[in-house]
Amino acid sequence: MSGAVDPDAGPTIEVLACGRDAAAVWDRATAGARDEHERDCLHCAAAIADARKLDAVVHRMATEPVQPPPSVMDRVMGAVLAELRPHDVLELDSPHGPALLSRPAAAAVLRHVVDGMDGMRARSCRIEQLGPATGDASRAGPVTVAMTVTARFGVDLASVTARVRQMIIAAGAQALGVAVRRVDIEVVDVFESGLDRGGPR
Repeated sequence: MSGAVDPDAGPTIEVLACGRDAAAVWDRATAGARDEHERDCLHCAAAIADARKLDAVVHRMATEPVQPPPSVMDRVMGAVLAELRPHDVLELDSPHGPALLSRPAAAAVLRHVVDGMDGMRARSCRIEQLGPATGDASRAGPVTVAMTVTARFGVDLASVTARVRQMIIAAGAQALGVAVRRVDIEVVDVFESGLDRGGPR
């Protein structure tokens, strides 16, 4: 990634290929207020389908029972005693004070969200956390995300990459509890329909 990012700035928003803002399309679909364009547009329909998949992922993550393995106590104690390296974790806001989230785990969640999109597969994901917002050092800083992806041959890259950005911003807020201020996406390969060429993470 290049260039400075203002921690106080809002997330970078890109419109779909049809010119609509995906976030606004999601909001109107949720409210049952889609207009004629959004009811007939394939790009808007794809964005709405993405939003529904994300909602399902978030709800599934929230309701899945936790089944710790027998060795969980040893692992927990090992993690407590080990020195956490700052570059391995993200700091999150919580009602009980700052919380830490494994950076690889956060990246895995974002890759999973993108893998669930039609015509896209995530390859790599790098998350960097910015400093706290100006005037409030107690709040955790927002993050920037750099992701490489593969796309199905023939998809509209402008539209699907805009959808990926919106999905990552929404997943950051809903699934991870962190504000995403910038998303950089690089399409590094294409795959044919029915073939998964996501490759190693």
